Amino acid sequence: MNNKSFESRKNVLLVIVLSIGFIFVVRLLFIQVIDDKWNNESIKISETKKIIEPDRGIIFDRNGKVMAVNQTNFELRLTPNKVKDFDTMQLSQLLNIPFDSIKPRINKLKRYWRSKQVFVKTVPANNLSKLTSLMFKYEGFELAEKSLRVYPANCAAHLLGYVREVDGEIIKKKPYYRGGDRIGISGLEKYYEDELRGNRGNDKFLRDAYGNLKKLTASDTAKSGNNLTSSIDLELQRYGERLMQNKLGSVVAIDPSSGEILAMISSPTFDPNLLSGDTMSRNWKRLRNNDSLRPLYNRALRSRNSPGSIFKMVQGLSAWELGVINLDTKIFCDHNVVGCHNHKQAQGLADAIKYSCNPYFYETFKLITTSREGENIFEKSKIGLQTWNEYVSSFGLGKDLQLDYPGYSTGNIPLPSVYDKMYNKWSYRTCNSLAIGQGEMLVTSYQMANLACVMANRGYYYYPHFIKKIENNFLNPKYEQRQYTKISKEKFEPIVNAMQQVIEGDGGTARRARIEGIEICGKTGTVENSRGKDHSVFIAFAPKYNPKIALVVYIENGGYGGTWAAPIASLMTEKYLTDSISNTTEEQRILEANLIQKNDK
Repeated sequence: MNNKSFESRKNVLLVIVLSIGFIFVVRLLFIQVIDDKWNNESIKISETKKIIEPDRGIIFDRNGKVMAVNQTNFELRLTPNKVKDFDTMQLSQLLNIPFDSIKPRINKLKRYWRSKQVFVKTVPANNLSKLTSLMFKYEGFELAEKSLRVYPANCAAHLLGYVREVDGEIIKKKPYYRGGDRIGISGLEKYYEDELRGNRGNDKFLRDAYGNLKKLTASDTAKSGNNLTSSIDLELQRYGERLMQNKLGSVVAIDPSSGEILAMISSPTFDPNLLSGDTMSRNWKRLRNNDSLRPLYNRALRSRNSPGSIFKMVQGLSAWELGVINLDTKIFCDHNVVGCHNHKQAQGLADAIKYSCNPYFYETFKLITTSREGENIFEKSKIGLQTWNEYVSSFGLGKDLQLDYPGYSTGNIPLPSVYDKMYNKWSYRTCNSLAIGQGEMLVTSYQMANLACVMANRGYYYYPHFIKKIENNFLNPKYEQRQYTKISKEKFEPIVNAMQQVIEGDGGTARRARIEGIEICGKTGTVENSRGKDHSVFIAFAPKYNPKIALVVYIENGGYGGTWAAPIASLMTEKYLTDSISNTTEEQRILEANLIQKNDK
């Protein structure tokens, strides 16, 4: 090999070495200075983020008493690949779980080899401090703080609803949530979820090579959910639930001056704490499978029933406003038209309401639907029923009343199209049972309570609602707007006087509802039931002037409205207005009554 060839190869080799060195230098410069990717990766190795869960907003009653709040509890988690041998007997005693269930639990979680898993959802409070002091013995285990939703008043289960951990379906639909989060499933917990849930925060820490947290580097504070002040009077709610024990039905009480719902009772009810904590799933299944009583079903907001004779006030006012009768119109109580109980002859509309005369209102319905001239009876009936529907609906019956609550029903006030589908030809005779709140007419309990508000306000109502104040936010302005009926204001006063006579007058159907010193106005209803005993209904408001409460009581299979519904409404009214009960004998009769037992027989 000559010198020239050797020099040439040496130069080539030098160029190659220098080129490789240059490539490495450029690459290191790119990685360390220009590109953020590897810088970020190094931060991940030395920095960790701890999620801070927000406190769920508290729900108060109208007087500041707590109805729903958060309780701190601790769950025991484990990372399967980090678990070492430990004292199994001691852990079983600390957790109050069977000794022989511990190993199978751990084996079940081993498929999640490196991720943290919940081993016990709730560590017994009486053993928490002892377990905390012994945690050094249990490698791979850790205690984690968790917020539990509790309901210290032990009532208003249907109103408040419940929360539970999100599942995969919820996470898909609502990206905000992640595993372990809780969400409102029903009631106010669901409707006001966005207000109550808050916003999570996080703390960033530096950690050493062993994974120990060393230094807080950044913090994003969690924002607690907004507190809600409900319109519910907790003491009235509790009292109503006591009165409704062993009865099927509902009670809704409203402040007519605002539309704020004071009490909402669906009976039978249950302790809302049954749907909180470790036993929630088991308790929910037990309540759901109680088919005969359906305790999970909200009768106050979802059941659609015939209103019965309480509707006669709407029927009479509509006929009067339309000019087919006046206050003094007399209509003979002809039992050949429709059955009726024995009472004095009504000397006008007010008497007909006081005595609850069925033939009187059958005739007013006929007059509304046949008063037009020139058309045959079928066309008259169709046009007349359309007009009747417009007047009846203006009372809020069969309409969406904009409740701040998920999944309520709206009832049904039938239109002519309903009968067009059912019959080739029909006239007022086909549907004249509508005149006394029967037939195809269906309303809900809250709509009946709202009707009591219309009478109390002499012709208008506010949309009923459960929340009166939202922390850091405003209530929807629709709840402050009056909704007027199609009836002239001056026509209500004579009917209100008749409602007072229902309770205080001779021959009135609700004498059991009298309250000494309080002018209470009401109307009974006995709703026909083809499958058993009739339903007992009563609506009322008090005091007569400047009313503070309007309510409905609906007792399934309770018989006459004056027997059960009226006295329950009276007791709740007196309790709310005076915080006392004068007729303790009647109170005891109601408390001891088991109408479910009678119905079963």
